[in-house]
Amino acid sequence: MTGQSPEEAVDEPTERVEGPLDLIFLSKEEFESLELDNDRVVEEIERGLEAHGNDNVVMPPKDHLEIEPKYEGHFNYLKSYVGPIDVAGVKVIGDYYHNYKRGLPSELALLTLYQSHTGVPFAIMDATVITWMRTGAVTAAGAKHLAREDSSVLGHIGSRGTAWYNVPMLDSIFDFEEIRVNSKRAESRERFSREMSDQLGKEVTPVDTSREAVEGADIIVDASRLTEPTVLEREEWIKPGALIMPYGAVMSVEPELPFEMDKLIVDDWQQAKSSQIGQLYPLIEDGRLRDEHIDGEIGEVIAGHKPGRESEDDRILFWHKGFSISDVMLGNLAYQVAQERGIGQQVTYYENPEPR
Repeated sequence: MTGQSPEEAVDEPTERVEGPLDLIFLSKEEFESLELDNDRVVEEIERGLEAHGNDNVVMPPKDHLEIEPKYEGHFNYLKSYVGPIDVAGVKVIGDYYHNYKRGLPSELALLTLYQSHTGVPFAIMDATVITWMRTGAVTAAGAKHLAREDSSVLGHIGSRGTAWYNVPMLDSIFDFEEIRVNSKRAESRERFSREMSDQLGKEVTPVDTSREAVEGADIIVDASRLTEPTVLEREEWIKPGALIMPYGAVMSVEPELPFEMDKLIVDDWQQAKSSQIGQLYPLIEDGRLRDEHIDGEIGEVIAGHKPGRESEDDRILFWHKGFSISDVMLGNLAYQVAQERGIGQQVTYYENPEPR
């Protein structure tokens, strides 16, 4: 999105801000107490994706911070401005695979939202759940526009974090006849399947291998949390008409699989090329996956600038790495609902603002 020219610049403000500058803080528990409706969340995420497809956002590539290798963790910094809601935001997220051994989530994050016309922050909130929820919503939005409408079998790899949002959001759209879940740890997938069965009111089946989850499925989601490349999806397991959505940080698809699909859709191709992590990044780094292999970005599909599924037999791979626009859209929705319901803690962070 281009910046304003001097002739288009906004008028000099005539009203001064008096008194302290306050913001709202939302803890994880307060965010969850909002009980945001899944369908509304998906709609908001679609709005953000459409804005991206219409070039009505500003989103630099995410920054990646590697620290001591012995900690087996890293940080990502995501930032963007979203035109339709006129809000800017920055999220910092730490990803530590082995945190579960300490009784902690693998991902911990904070999101700050800013007034775009002043730079004043107006909300800070836990973004751990936001990250899981918006990832599930992007997955659901992608499937809504790329999967066959008659999809009835979901194969899901991974049973932590985002899995708790992927499965119900997708099921809300497709009302699956069969849901299979595989993950590295048996106790994790069994617990997930048991609790998700209760939540959905239908059977969710844990399976022992990724092949059992993938083979014959109409929609395949790979939310694996690998520490080193491991093949969990092979081309011959992907049936005609299937949609596969791998978004883990470490490559788990067969290296030739993306080139065997009929279409390859991404969320943001420039970001994918600049980041050093992600499912398909090794193929970019090797020079094998190039611009000409990409059929479009999901925002372009939603905005109608690029075609999505063109044949019932198309096998489509949708690779999304997650981007700031979705965090800002969901964070702003949470802020609005929190204001309506009087939820959150008001914090004064600047008692007497003065021009400097």
